[in-house]
Amino acid sequence: MLCCMRNMSVPTNPPVFNENGIRQPGGFFRGIFASGFDTKFICRHCHRILRDPVQSQCGHRFCRSCRDEILNTSDCVQCPVCIEDQIDDHEMGTLALNEMFPDNAVRREMLNMQASCVFPGCNWKGRFKEYETHEKNCQFKQLACSKCLLPVADGQLDQHKANSCPERIVQCTYCREEVVFSKLQEHYDQCNQYPKTCEQCGKNNIKQDQMWIHQEQSCPKRLFVCPVGCTDKFQLDKYTDHLKPLIEPHLAWTIHKLTQLEFSIKENIRSCVPQTELIHVMEEIKKMEEKVVNMERQLQQVLQSRSGAAAPPGDMTVELTAKASFKLVEPILGVIHNEVDRTIHALTTLEGHYRQQQAQLDEIETQLRMQQQQLQLKDAALADLEMRLAAQEMARYDGTILWKVSGFEAKKRDAISGQTTSLYSPAFYSGPCGYKMCARIYPNGDGIGKGTHISLFFVIMRGHFDALLPWPFSQKVTLMMIDQNHKEHIVDAFKPDPTSSSFKRPTTEMNIASGCPLFLPLEKLHNRQHGYLRDDTLFVKILVDTDGLDRYTEMNPSRFTNNYLP
Repeated sequence: MLCCMRNMSVPTNPPVFNENGIRQPGGFFRGIFASGFDTKFICRHCHRILRDPVQSQCGHRFCRSCRDEILNTSDCVQCPVCIEDQIDDHEMGTLALNEMFPDNAVRREMLNMQASCVFPGCNWKGRFKEYETHEKNCQFKQLACSKCLLPVADGQLDQHKANSCPERIVQCTYCREEVVFSKLQEHYDQCNQYPKTCEQCGKNNIKQDQMWIHQEQSCPKRLFVCPVGCTDKFQLDKYTDHLKPLIEPHLAWTIHKLTQLEFSIKENIRSCVPQTELIHVMEEIKKMEEKVVNMERQLQQVLQSRSGAAAPPGDMTVELTAKASFKLVEPILGVIHNEVDRTIHALTTLEGHYRQQQAQLDEIETQLRMQQQQLQLKDAALADLEMRLAAQEMARYDGTILWKVSGFEAKKRDAISGQTTSLYSPAFYSGPCGYKMCARIYPNGDGIGKGTHISLFFVIMRGHFDALLPWPFSQKVTLMMIDQNHKEHIVDAFKPDPTSSSFKRPTTEMNIASGCPLFLPLEKLHNRQHGYLRDDTLFVKILVDTDGLDRYTEMNPSRFTNNYLP
């Protein structure tokens, strides 16, 4: 019994062509049969109206382009519809190019159905057998923008790319850097010139790279720690309100700090003046202090006597004595002033020498850093040249590599210190136009093997011919550590997991390594009964099964059959 689909919620977007007018893969949109259609007209892969329908032996129908997409990586796969419907294993269908045939019965049934154009603005109606021709020539047809893939009316692509394509290149208003429009907001988040508003004080138009300076140095709302002896935190504009009720403790703290500063200055002067001269100065100061005290006492007596009647002859004697004392003190004060000036000058000179030496030291450190950077660049260039030379000498195209790792103990010490934890082998290939691969070894282990084992991994690298090869990588890989006594080689083999990102087609220089973190215990490496490490050298071998790969790269015309012809 046929089940017709009417009044369905169907996609409103029309089918699109690429910029060259070539139709995209997949079927027709369901909207062409506005009056309804049978469910058997639906492709089980793209879920649209069948285009060039073909049928599998398990009874499922697909567009011809959808079939080719499903069989792109393999000549025979399990039927995805059977898998989706959870069919029992003994009834599970398979899809193979030579086992699928055109479904002419369904095609003839569709040809006479009424169809209508789904392009916006087009009112065409007719038979389905005429629709595909109309679709190619429709003046309202839409093309897929090569940048954003959105449908655009034919003839408006240039305007779309210039004004409305989300992937068009625009210039940042603030820094003038060219940015993809869809990523403009992300650029603003990083743009140093982008104006922002301070969240604390509300000030506008602060450049993003100046925001931290504003918030740390000039924002009136920034958090401020009281500098006068307490640990209170408050906004800067509240500083006056904080000081008013706490004047006395703040003043006491200030006096204490000034006293400490005075003591520190005296200590600095003492450290700069020679000890013998300092002792002499201190003795002179003490003598001066004693004489000044006597002088003050005598002057006090004179003043008290003058406040009454005329001074007696004895008081005149006291006054003369005080004047004589002043004359004795004056030379001492001159010496003290000279010593203090000399001491201050010596301290200033020492500070100048210190600043000059510090500047010279800074300059030397800068030159040393520059030399270290140049040395690192030269080391990197030398390592790159060595790696390229080793790659040219060791390159093989039969899916195997025998890797000689010399100076192993030094490399292990570098791994333990964290300087260089792993090493890469030269690249090798599964064939002249095959996969590009390499090995990666951790002398002191990696992950659960760190410190106890040698870890050995297999790495897929980006190659020149990846577009011709099947993905994900599925060839058997064998890892070997060679016993140089030819007694007991360490061997581990695995079949790649097709769901692992390690075996997908590389989008960077190399994929994540996959292998064995517990490949060889370090204690076994140094066991004299085995010969894995001899003369500070070990040998690693990688074997990749290359069976069946030549058909992807040989491109022998004699292998093509009529099944590949249209």
